Order: sequence, then C-alpha cells, then structure tokens
Amino acid sequence: MIGSTAGKLHKAEKEIKCGLESHGNTCAGIYRAPGDVRNIMKEIREYAPDLMITEDLEGFEMCTLTDAVSYNLIHCRQLHLLLSEDLTNERYLAKQLSLLMTFVCPDTDRAAALKDKYPDIPEITTVENIPDDIPAEITDCLAVALATATVTATAFVPDIRRHA
Repeated sequence: MIGSTAGKLHKAEKEIKCGLESHGNTCAGIYRAPGDVRNIMKEIREYAPDLMITEDLEGFEMCTLTDAVSYNLIHCRQLHLLLSEDLTNERYLAKQLSLLMTFVCPDTDRAAALKDKYPDIPEITTVENIPDDIPAEITDCLAVALATATVTATAFVPDIRRHA
C-alpha cells in the first residue's frame, strides 16, 4: 500500500494488515508525509509485491529518465484508489500507463469523467466492478478498513465488498 500519511489507507493500515494476514497474505505500507518527495521505487522493488495499492495517485510524480511514470516498471497488478476529488498528480493520467493498472473511483460519474478526460487510461472502474482477478479477501478487507478510517469513506465503502 502506498499513500500519504494524511490519507485513508494510512489511517486504516492496521485493519488492512490484520485482514490480509488472516487470509495468509503479507502486507507492507509505504507512506510519505505531505511534501515528501523521496523516490520510493527501491522500497517497492525490495518488497516485490504481487499487488500494489495506491491512494490518490501517490507517487505518480516519480518518473523515469524518459519522463515515463515509474510505476510502469513495477511488474505486478496495481490497484489505484482515487478517493479524493482533488488529485494532485492527476496530470500523470495523460501519460502512457501500464496495462497492469486499474484505477478505481467511488462512483460511475467520476469514472466516466476521468475516462472522457483521459481516454488512454488502461482500466478505470467503480468499486462495485473491481476486476475479478483482485481476490475478494482484499476488497473485503479494504472495505472494512476504509470504513473505520473516516466517516467520509463510508460513501465509498459499501459496494466494494464482494463475496465469492
């Protein structure tokens, strides 16, 4: 999980870790304080994740020497939660993005608006349509954890739960 120390994922990290570990998964978090511009690519590579979850495009400002989004070099499934209306790194959605990336919006209106504005986004969906290759225990765990993180997350949470 990658996010800001002020974000919902950071507030819910304990619940997310407990939920994932109870299903035999491991979970690690990398969080940057607002204004922290350190490059976290080395940390991500050391974790060698099977699934990477980010919040509000945290880290998208990290680019390669050819100005490509560095997350394109991470060869794992990526779930990018777009929880805020104001996305500081939104301009990076106009760049070429990996097919391993799925962007998840709280509602269909937001997803449609971003898809219209950035038609080359590989996959943008809503919480109720998270791809089936993301295990249900992960989406269930995220739903519970985000619900406990903040009251404002409750509008985002109910439809994220899936049961096999």
